[in-house]
Amino acid sequence: MSPFRDQLLKTAKGLLQGMCEFTPESVTRLGSDKCVYRIGPDSLGTPTLNNEQLRHFVVGLNSITPTFDIGPYEPEEILVDEVTRKVALRVRSFSPTIVGDYHNEYIFFITMSEDGKQIDDVLEYRDSLHSSDILPKMAKAIEEKAQEKAAAAK
Repeated sequence: MSPFRDQLLKTAKGLLQGMCEFTPESVTRLGSDKCVYRIGPDSLGTPTLNNEQLRHFVVGLNSITPTFDIGPYEPEEILVDEVTRKVALRVRSFSPTIVGDYHNEYIFFITMSEDGKQIDDVLEYRDSLHSSDILPKMAKAIEEKAQEKAAAAK
């Protein structure tokens, strides 16, 4: 393997590690200043997030789930394109939440910076069938937790 390919893989795996650490800082640790996080398919209507917005989103998730476990299915299902600085991964996740267990399957397309050490773009395609039932429940629980926190602060 080439050193640049190794760097691209290291950065992609670092993103997954940051997601497993599951803090606002860890999830965005490798994001460049211009990093965007997109979720597909477009039919989900999920907005594009920058680093700050992603950190805020993780704060909400932290209020309803203590952990998030995510990782590749198999090493042979990781594709690296050194010319475009992209890594594609098939991954799966699990997280116990206060509204039930969340599990899903994804394809991530991750575009790195010129040196391969930071992430400029993450395009995540998730299995919307798995998401369609629990995500609205999770969103409602996050909103309720935010309201409880605001009321307690008064």
